[in-house]
Amino acid sequence: MRRLALISTLLVAAAPAALHAQDEGNAPMSPAFLRAMDPMVPRDAVSERVVTTRHVVTIAGRKLAYRAIVSEQPMAGPDGTPVAVGVSYAYVLDGVKPAGRPVIFVFNGGPGASSSPLHMQAFGPRRIVGKGDAAHLEDNRFTLLDTADLVFIDPVGTGASMPIKGKDASSYFGVGGDARGVSSMIARWLAANGRTGSPVLLIGESYGTARALAILNEDMKAKKPLPDGVVLLSLSVGDSDGPVVSDVVLLPTLSAVAWYHAAIDRGGRSVARQFDDALHFAQTDYAAALMQGAALPAAEKHRVAEHLSTLIGIPAATIEAKDLRIERSDFMLGLLAAKGFRTGQLDGRATRLISESKLRPPFDDPSMSLGSNTGAAASVETYLKAELGYAAPSPYRSLNLGINFKWDWDKDYGGSYRAMAFAPYLKAAMEAKPALRVFAAGGYYDITTPVYAGQFALEQNGVAVDRTAFHRYASGHSAFEDDTALAALSADLHQFVAQVLAGRK
Repeated sequence: MRRLALISTLLVAAAPAALHAQDEGNAPMSPAFLRAMDPMVPRDAVSERVVTTRHVVTIAGRKLAYRAIVSEQPMAGPDGTPVAVGVSYAYVLDGVKPAGRPVIFVFNGGPGASSSPLHMQAFGPRRIVGKGDAAHLEDNRFTLLDTADLVFIDPVGTGASMPIKGKDASSYFGVGGDARGVSSMIARWLAANGRTGSPVLLIGESYGTARALAILNEDMKAKKPLPDGVVLLSLSVGDSDGPVVSDVVLLPTLSAVAWYHAAIDRGGRSVARQFDDALHFAQTDYAAALMQGAALPAAEKHRVAEHLSTLIGIPAATIEAKDLRIERSDFMLGLLAAKGFRTGQLDGRATRLISESKLRPPFDDPSMSLGSNTGAAASVETYLKAELGYAAPSPYRSLNLGINFKWDWDKDYGGSYRAMAFAPYLKAAMEAKPALRVFAAGGYYDITTPVYAGQFALEQNGVAVDRTAFHRYASGHSAFEDDTALAALSADLHQFVAQVLAGRK
């Protein structure tokens, strides 16, 4: 179940080529990837089933009684008739008045990824710990249930949220349709559970951050209430691509990865200090040099290349030959080449022998395991059936690459992945609702969605700085994969929820 929502930037452009290579026998794929490309298993009929069970979780010595509510909701097609069933998994604390208690709606990205990693590894009351046959469930000391009720949403085509047999659910497999679908699931859950007056927060990761901001846009167009808080993890929101910008926002992350592998002289610096030093250079000398292009004097080009080498561990001659522009692939294959290793992209700390990288990028990323580390005894499907009393009508679909490959990037949102720009929707929502607060975070070692890229996009679009909290963690794409980083993230989110509630008063 690890790394299921981490594919938006990594796979969108490369996946079709990898598919053709698979057909040609030139790029074998792991069983996890092949399963992710299986056709969807449709539901036999529309359903509005609700399954409620009662539980107790112990957090820091305190017992919390709660209800788990699995809700199936009909999802309408363009003609208004149901074409799919959406499923959410909610946890509601008992013994408290619901009126002022916040509800947090959580989803991952992909596109085509279920909520399972954030559900079962990060914020739910129960957490999968360990790998393979040693994987097991235990009470999650990092859960957010003590501060808010939680609703994990599987968008149509993921998890147990599947099309109905004979119906066309493709209207949900695109930016706008997906956002409207998740928004409708949120609104209907609030109404069905008597929580329309409760504070509402959204948490999205990776492409889920784009979805969260698209939801804001769709809700504003429909004149629906806006949430009180938005949490954006490992931002993939556009506006950080193109000449100069893409290089500048990536450099601090590459420097952090080089620091981690001791491929540069650390000089007693922490990773945070290393990142900040690289960021300063990126914003000043590096940006100025790149802006000059071919007009950059040779001596200055050499000087910048020499300094870049001290920051990222790649030889200055190589950097100079590349006109100071460092491609991700060159860095990942070059940083530890002398030792025969390459780094990961989702998590630059991960390594694999270059000689053992048999798959074509991005499927050879050593930090993308796609569920191979979790045994059946601790699977999401087993948990839902054994503990929540919910038997999904078909195998739980943690990842659906079929959706990812054919995703409609929607002309109303730019029409292509590279043209996406979601930060303006956040700016507009914060102007429409002055109490709306934002939490944006990422990992130092995430080469796929560099943490400064998301911050850059928000700042350049004028998102209110005084209502936006930026956080960085010593992690890769998913902070929840490191207990230390997850502990910090959980503590920061507890504080953020308290700030959101204080802002409503």
